[in-house]
Amino acid sequence: MNQTAVLHTGFGLMILVGFAVSDPTVRIAAFSLGAVLFVAGIVAARRGDDGSAEPSS
Repeated sequence: MNQTAVLHTGFGLMILVGFAVSDPTVRIAAFSLGAVLFVAGIVAARRGDDGSAEPSS
């Protein structure tokens, strides 16, 4: 699995955890962490394999 897939899988898991828990503090923390992982996955995908900021073609 590549880094982008791992980050987006983490996003999905955090959203599921957010829906599964009943404590509002834990729910907000899970959703927040999920949002961070989602954005990190997008950034990792846009950077490409060579580490440049340009999307790979």
